[in-house]
Amino acid sequence: MKKVTIFLVAIGCILMLSCEPNTYSEIEQPVATPSPTPTPTPTPVNKTYTTDIKPIVTTNCTSCHSSGGQSPVLTTYTQVKNAASTGKLLCTIQALNCKIMPPGGKMSQANIDLILLWKTQGYLQ
Repeated sequence: MKKVTIFLVAIGCILMLSCEPNTYSEIEQPVATPSPTPTPTPTPVNKTYTTDIKPIVTTNCTSCHSSGGQSPVLTTYTQVKNAASTGKLLCTIQALNCKIMPPGGKMSQANIDLILLWKTQGYLQ
């Protein structure tokens, strides 16, 4: 029995010594999955009176707020800019403790947001 045990221990040692350990280069590395490219936040395009604001004012305001009509007159860039910068225009279109305009009901939030963005961007003509 002693010979068998010695024999088994000897075979075990031979097997252990004959095995080569894996190196990092031999171990298959998982392929890294690229992370998705973040979508850049679009910068808002500058809104101008002529392109963006005048059509809104013409559609919603000038039928009453034109020469010979109600005050303030809102037919030119300067008049609309002045009404917006004093807060009168923004108060009435947003219905912030003011009489809501236009009289038919509050204009769309998209149009209000465009006018607010125009203000934020510096009332570009």
